[in-house]
Amino acid sequence: MIPTCHPYAPSPPEREPVAALGNWLFVPDRRNAVGDVRTGYLVCNGERVVLRHTSRLLADLMRKIRHLEREFAARIGHPAGGGAPGRPDSLPGDRAGGVRCTTR
Repeated sequence: MIPTCHPYAPSPPEREPVAALGNWLFVPDRRNAVGDVRTGYLVCNGERVVLRHTSRLLADLMRKIRHLEREFAARIGHPAGGGAPGRPDSLPGDRAGGVRCTTR
């Protein structure tokens, strides 16, 4: 029997940005020139949580959130981003703004 499920989507051709998730930073998978992949992780106060099984899924979610935020900003007439005060180019899902999440 041939398996029909593929656990991972292919990595996007462009490099995913680091994204803030509350107090944590999400560092997506990184590929070097040879093609070796370093698995993405979350980091906060020196603590690192490697996301062996979910890094690509979280990167995909962050990409979709950025896309939705840009669409919304365009619809309400804000410049591309319209994020944090003093940072018109930032979006809440970008490193400077951060999507708020709690660990409690």
